[in-house]
Amino acid sequence: MFRDLFSAGFRPFFFLAACNAWGSMLPWLAVLGGTAVPTQGWPPHTLHAHEMIYGTVVPVIAGFLLTAVPNWTSTERVQGGRLIFLVALYLAGRVALVAAGPLDPLTVACIDVAFLPALAWFVGAPIVRARMWRNLPVLMVLLGLTIANVLIHLGLVRGDALLLRGATHGAVYFVVILMLVISGRVVPMFTRNALLDRERAGRISHTPAIGAAAFAFAALAMLWQVVRPGHLAVAPLSVGAGIFIVLRMRGWQSLATLRQPMLWVLHAGHLWIAVGFLCMGVSTWLGVGIGAAALHGFTAGAMGTLMLGMMARVSLGHTGRSIEADRVTVVAFVCVIAGAAIRIAGGLGPVPLYRDSMLLGGSLFTLAWFAFTWGYTRKLFAPRADAS
Repeated sequence: MFRDLFSAGFRPFFFLAACNAWGSMLPWLAVLGGTAVPTQGWPPHTLHAHEMIYGTVVPVIAGFLLTAVPNWTSTERVQGGRLIFLVALYLAGRVALVAAGPLDPLTVACIDVAFLPALAWFVGAPIVRARMWRNLPVLMVLLGLTIANVLIHLGLVRGDALLLRGATHGAVYFVVILMLVISGRVVPMFTRNALLDRERAGRISHTPAIGAAAFAFAALAMLWQVVRPGHLAVAPLSVGAGIFIVLRMRGWQSLATLRQPMLWVLHAGHLWIAVGFLCMGVSTWLGVGIGAAALHGFTAGAMGTLMLGMMARVSLGHTGRSIEADRVTVVAFVCVIAGAAIRIAGGLGPVPLYRDSMLLGGSLFTLAWFAFTWGYTRKLFAPRADAS
């Protein structure tokens, strides 16, 4: 069983990411409900954000890259002892945060930060050797996430709320960049390969200029938001990013995927990125205080939906199973999308509904990740279904 688990990077990291998602969300829901939960000196909202990013999103990125990079570069996959080493580094970071009280803050920071540089080495070395420079943005994102994590720990030690906020938002934005890059490559490709309607599949297209404009507007909006939070210049940049992200989907035949959950979930996840930018723009432009809606459009919406969609697809395809969504998978997809929609609607609505929306949206998010854990643990631990 454990030999199979450590035969490919997606297996242990997808399992751990899913467990961390609902395992970290449950204490946060308790906090929202008024229950005191030990946070080892971390502000509860900061610990929640940190563990959603570095405890859940980062291992999903790790599982995806450790699976994709060997295919991109035609190199041997990271498995066995090397994979166990990476998993141990990730788990050490989670344990260090739980034991942060008695441990020196510098020790906690060093343990928690160590995983990403190690991951960058394992996925970066074959990319550099193969001279696949178009994949360098992946390494830049890993470097950016590492720096953001260092700054989060520094802000915690200094008690600097502005640094904590800027570094946390910066980490989210680095993931948004990665989502824009990866989704622009794989969503139209997967759609073209899977559509039974060959005529529609042949009409799938993309306009590089629109994709470049979406990326440029998005990068500038996020950079400006980190450097000058709430500055009016963020508004047109964010709205422009949202519009161009929607426009680049024009040739993706999204409506043709509605009967195939494994496809429409990826289109929905990409659309959530646009929602996040549009909320950011409206919040800045009108000063209506929906910045949290923008943030959760990126996190609960885009990250949650795209990650579950990619995790399900990779877990099925790379364990020799048909890439088809069963009922548990569909439940996970629907719950994560509904949870994000409720969470964002709460940020747009009356103040008394805000906490209720967080509780209900967070509960649906938790249910989605628990459903994935329930439906995919055996697949991740078991041998390939097509093994002889």
